[in-house]
Amino acid sequence: MLIGLAADRRSTSGYAFSLGSAAIAWSSEKQPTVSLSSTEGEYRGAAVATCEAIWLKRLLKDLQEEVSDPTTIYCDNLNNIQLAKTKHIEVHYHFVRECVLFGEVELQYVSTDRQTTDIFTKPLGLEKLRQFSGALGLRHLNVPNMRGGTVPKD
Repeated sequence: MLIGLAADRRSTSGYAFSLGSAAIAWSSEKQPTVSLSSTEGEYRGAAVATCEAIWLKRLLKDLQEEVSDPTTIYCDNLNNIQLAKTKHIEVHYHFVRECVLFGEVELQYVSTDRQTTDIFTKPLGLEKLRQFSGALGLRHLNVPNMRGGTVPKD
C-alpha cells in the first residue's frame, strides 16, 4: 500500500495483492478528499487495501480455498501501524483496527525503497520499475526510451 500526493493536494492510494508469484488484484486511485496529514492519507489507503483483502479472502472461501492466516498489508508509515493499534481514533477508522484485532489483516512495515506499490503512484527509474514489476509477476516489460524505441527486456 502506498500514497502519493498530487498538485490538488489529494493523495493517490495504491495496492497490489499477490497469489503465489503473480499479482491478482491492484489499484491506483486518487482519494476523494484532501487529508489533513500524510498519516491520515496513508491510513485511508490502508482502509481501502483492507477492504480489498477481506473481499479477496471471501472470494477464495467461495472457491473452496479458505485462508485462515491474516493477510499482510505492507505499510511504509510506522505511524499507521501504531494508529491501527490504538483505541483513540475516530469511528470511520475503526474498520482497519477491528480487522487487525480480529486477525483478518496485519499491518507490517516495509521500507520505502522496497514498497512495490510505488509502481502505481510514483515515477520510477528503470531499475526500480523492473524490480517492482518483477515482484508483481510482470515478466515482459518493454519500457519506451526517449527516442521512441524500447529498452530491451532482461
